Amino acid sequence: MDVSEWQKRLSDNFSENDIVGYKLLKIIEQENLCGQHFVKSYIGQDILMHSFQNFFIETLERSFNWVSKNGWPQKSESYAPIMIYFLIMFRRLRACENLMLKGYPLDGYALLRDLKDRAILLAGIAHNMTTLSKILYSKDFTSHEGWIKSKRDRKNEEFRIRNRILGKESGLPIEIIRELGRWEQLFNEEVHGSKFSLFFELGDLLKNRNIPTIGPESNKYIAMYMNRVCEISWIILHLLQYLQPNRDAFDSEWQHKKTY
Repeated sequence: MDVSEWQKRLSDNFSENDIVGYKLLKIIEQENLCGQHFVKSYIGQDILMHSFQNFFIETLERSFNWVSKNGWPQKSESYAPIMIYFLIMFRRLRACENLMLKGYPLDGYALLRDLKDRAILLAGIAHNMTTLSKILYSKDFTSHEGWIKSKRDRKNEEFRIRNRILGKESGLPIEIIRELGRWEQLFNEEVHGSKFSLFFELGDLLKNRNIPTIGPESNKYIAMYMNRVCEISWIILHLLQYLQPNRDAFDSEWQHKKTY
C-alpha cells in the first residue's frame, strides 16, 4: 500500500459528505461557542488581557525598530537572546489564551506554569541575581556527561533564583512564602497528570450522573485560568521595561502607557 492508497483508505472510512473527520465539526462548533461566551460574559477580563497584549506587542515592535535604526546595543551582549526570550513569552501567552478561548482553560492553565517560570527567571536576570547563560546555555555539548552536568547546573540555578524571589531567601513573610508555594504546587498538579481536569470531570460525572460532552463546555473551570493569567501578566508587565536598550530608548507615550 503506497501513501495515496493509505490516504484514500482513511478518507473512505472516516468521511461523510466528503468531509474527513466529520465528527470534529460538532467539537469545533462547541469550541467556537466557548470563545463567544467568554467575550460576552467576561468583558472586564477580555479588555484587560487585550490591553496588556497590545502593550506587549507595541513594546516588542519598539524594540525591533530601535535595533533596526541603531544596531545592537554595544553594552548589552545578551540583548538579542533577551529580545527573543520576550518574543517567545508573548507567543506562549497567546497559546494559553487561545486554549482558554476554545474552551480548554485548564490546558491553558497548565501551560501558564512555563510562562510563570520564564517570568521569574527573567526577573532574576533583570535584578542581577543571575545571567542568561547560567539558566539557558549548556557549557559542554561534546559529551553526554558534560551535557548532564550542564543540565544539572541549570536546574540548580533555576531553583536558587526561585528561592531568592519566592522562597526562604526572598525575605518575604513566612505566610506569603507558604501561599506562593501553594501557588506553584497547584500548577504542578495540573502539569503532571492533569489532576484538576481528571478530578473535576470525574466529580461532575459522579455528582450529576450525566455523561459528559466530548467537546468543551462554556464557563467550566475558567476562574483558575483567569486569576493566574492576570497575576503572571502583571509580572511580565513590570519586566517589559527591561527591553529598553537604554533607559530612555522608548518615548514618553510608551512610558505613559506603562503606568496603566
